[in-house]
Amino acid sequence: MKLNFYDFIWKKFFKVEMINLFKKKIGAYFNSNFKSDLIAGIIVALIALPLAIAFAVASGARPEQGVYTSIIAGIVIGVLSGSNYQVSGPTGAFIVILLGIVNKFGLEGLMMAGFMAGVILILMGVFQVGSVIKYIPYPVTIGFTAGIGVIIFTGQIKDFFGLQFPHRPHDFIENIKEIFQAFPESINVGSFFVALFTLIVFILCRNFAKHVPAPPVALLAGTILSLFIHRFSGNLISAPTLLGEIPAGLPEFKMLSFSFENMRLLLPSAFTIAALGAIESLLSAVVADGMTGTKHNSNKELIAQGAGNLILPFFGAIPATGAIARTAANIKNGAKTRGAAIIHGIVLIFILLVAAPYAKFIPLAALSAILMTVAYYMSEIPHFTHLLKSPRYDVAVLLTTFFLTILVDLTFAVAIGMILASVLFIKTVSKLSVNKILEDSDVPTEGSQKLHESVRNLEKITLYEVAGPLFFGIASELENLIEHQNAEILILRMKHVHHIDASAIHNLEIIIDRVHKNHGKVYLATLNPSVRKALEKQKIIQKLGGDLYTPNSTTLAIEYAKKEQRKR
Repeated sequence: MKLNFYDFIWKKFFKVEMINLFKKKIGAYFNSNFKSDLIAGIIVALIALPLAIAFAVASGARPEQGVYTSIIAGIVIGVLSGSNYQVSGPTGAFIVILLGIVNKFGLEGLMMAGFMAGVILILMGVFQVGSVIKYIPYPVTIGFTAGIGVIIFTGQIKDFFGLQFPHRPHDFIENIKEIFQAFPESINVGSFFVALFTLIVFILCRNFAKHVPAPPVALLAGTILSLFIHRFSGNLISAPTLLGEIPAGLPEFKMLSFSFENMRLLLPSAFTIAALGAIESLLSAVVADGMTGTKHNSNKELIAQGAGNLILPFFGAIPATGAIARTAANIKNGAKTRGAAIIHGIVLIFILLVAAPYAKFIPLAALSAILMTVAYYMSEIPHFTHLLKSPRYDVAVLLTTFFLTILVDLTFAVAIGMILASVLFIKTVSKLSVNKILEDSDVPTEGSQKLHESVRNLEKITLYEVAGPLFFGIASELENLIEHQNAEILILRMKHVHHIDASAIHNLEIIIDRVHKNHGKVYLATLNPSVRKALEKQKIIQKLGGDLYTPNSTTLAIEYAKKEQRKR
């Protein structure tokens, strides 16, 4: 068969070159970075396994669903990630949200909410929302993470002591009531011993053997003690409750049941998952940047998280996000590229295929102890207590977000925290935005002082200097600060006003009308071009009497005012 020119070029050049380039890159990777990524990936997989199971169970899902999440998220998000070191999977921050969804809509509802969150995350990345996340105030972030930590910690008290509840609590208050009602009569001594032993091993590993991954070692220790109690305790102490079987094998693809009504009901939950997933993923990427000196692509990371969460529900997996602890462990153990996150997912596949039959021996008490430690470190108590020494506005935002997270829900807490932080910021800025020249001590610069001196003895001419953005937060204050007399000539020096909004323009118009009504005049001196343009659109300059009343020089404005005074 005769080849045309394009077939020849493709088969003889491009195809060969592309294959050679691919082989070259793969060869370079295996020669330079593969060994480091392999070691890091294996260690992170060992850390991720008990956490994935624990997070899934605490979220109201089946244990294997947590493992599926770590596998798929690790591979899919690892391939697409905007950070070279990000490791994604189920996290503690999601527990409160996911458990609420499962309680209300069941696992099917959780799958649909996760899918919708994936779509939202992709849209957030496409529309470059990644850079906006950094504007969330630090007290809000610490407030809701500490609140989530408290909810997770208290939520594990039941399994830590092996308590029996008549039904699953739906919120923090109900959980506390159930604990007090069940405690101490229904304590399972075996569960308590296993949980306490697991907790001690975890703390010892974390503090005195930092090269040893604490979660898998602690889980193994707790499981061994549980087996010993089951085998040799007889009727002396009650045996711990076990996790149950995890099916061996890979997850199967299952189509979601799309329903417009369900999607409408689940939309708020999906937005919550997406928002929290975006925040935690980007915080994790920032931590990775700080540890490695690199720079992540925030919008690419959001798209990667979205793609992962879009795929996860079709395999029965729960929502995932960037995991700060696993990402940090990935870096500390020598990861060089995104290959480590992918390898971590592949290692989990082998563990699932080989070790799944033994998962039935894992005690719930051991998982609860691990989750309690996760909740403790997640709460960031040192940062929380340090923030309590901050200005009272920041403390108000911190405590409001913290208590609303515990007592109401995360979405409401973050929304109110953001609103409160914004309002308090506006109030603070409003106090600093207007400088009024009345006395020598009020004159901010030498140039302003000379201008002030030139009008000091001129009756009926008053000079004010306005500095900073004029916006709705200070609009009314501007009106209150600028005083005037009958037939007064008012000069507003606005050299340092770089922004003005509709509210401030409205109040400025009120000032002008009031002065004109009292037979006075207003000059706006040294207007910034953007401010002049805004005032022209609102017909303010025309109301003043034209460009004559908006000179580019304050000195010229004073000369015009003197001429105006002499005319009278």
